Amino acid sequence: MAIPQYDKNHYAVVDLGSNSFHLLITQLVTTPTGKSIKTVNKVKQKVRLAAGLTSNNLLTDDAITRGLDCIKNFALYLNSIPVNNILIVATAALRIAKNNQVFFDAAKKILPKEIKLLSGEQEAKTIYAGVAHTSISNIQQSSAKQLVLDIGGASTEIIVGLGCTAKKVVSLNIGCVSFIGKYFTDDLLKKENFNQCIAGAADIINTVKAEFIQLGWQSAVGSSGTMQAMAEILIQRQQTPVITLEFLYEIQQILIDCKTIDNIEIAGLRADRTAVLASGLSILIALFQCLHIETLCLSSGALREGLLFELVPDAKII
Repeated sequence: MAIPQYDKNHYAVVDLGSNSFHLLITQLVTTPTGKSIKTVNKVKQKVRLAAGLTSNNLLTDDAITRGLDCIKNFALYLNSIPVNNILIVATAALRIAKNNQVFFDAAKKILPKEIKLLSGEQEAKTIYAGVAHTSISNIQQSSAKQLVLDIGGASTEIIVGLGCTAKKVVSLNIGCVSFIGKYFTDDLLKKENFNQCIAGAADIINTVKAEFIQLGWQSAVGSSGTMQAMAEILIQRQQTPVITLEFLYEIQQILIDCKTIDNIEIAGLRADRTAVLASGLSILIALFQCLHIETLCLSSGALREGLLFELVPDAKII
């Protein structure tokens, strides 16, 4: 496969997530009405880095190799893009890993730029910026507070913001990859597994819930794979992609009826979403229950769009 060649009008963000690694390449377009940035290429690979964390929070050699193999492929795309137009970040799994330096040292020899390890707070703020600059109509002028949720492979971010400003952010050590290994080790989709996973997530969410509820919000959006999966199922059913707790319980029951993770089949659900769906769904149910969320819509932007905004703050993301 030929790798496209890019130039100084191209910008790249690399998101080394705990479940998947993503490469997003965009092009800056300048017209008389202003600057806009459009996506020209996306490369995604399920690396499941968080699944390679031992009980002592050390990344296994296998997980490190999977990650490095992926970024070797990414590096081919980055070769023709100016270094100043590139932003490479790592999130929860690499934050947690005590031996992350081994990965960073090896990656330094492959990538054109150093990896920036985001703190949980930085990750949450960047996610909020991505949501604010893409999905909410006139959020910049809006006086309504927004709740933003992002369930990742090894962390979950909860943010309440107003307009373009994140007012309160938190990053919790709850993730769909880490929780699948903890609560669904037998690959069985039993009611008890779900109950334990939901309770495990709720215990952690409850430590911060009061402050968020006190702040309040007018609407809630989500921006991660679990929520995209839910929206895709609703769209397949020709329903409005608005997620409710009742709908989440219905999907939970369908999963229980599927009996095992390998056996999951739901109309509208992509095959690559099944591996961590049970844990992601459990975390989402816990968020709905703890924060008393009534409805949740999907956001088109999140971390990667927030990073793009950092690179090209004066351009509109299209």
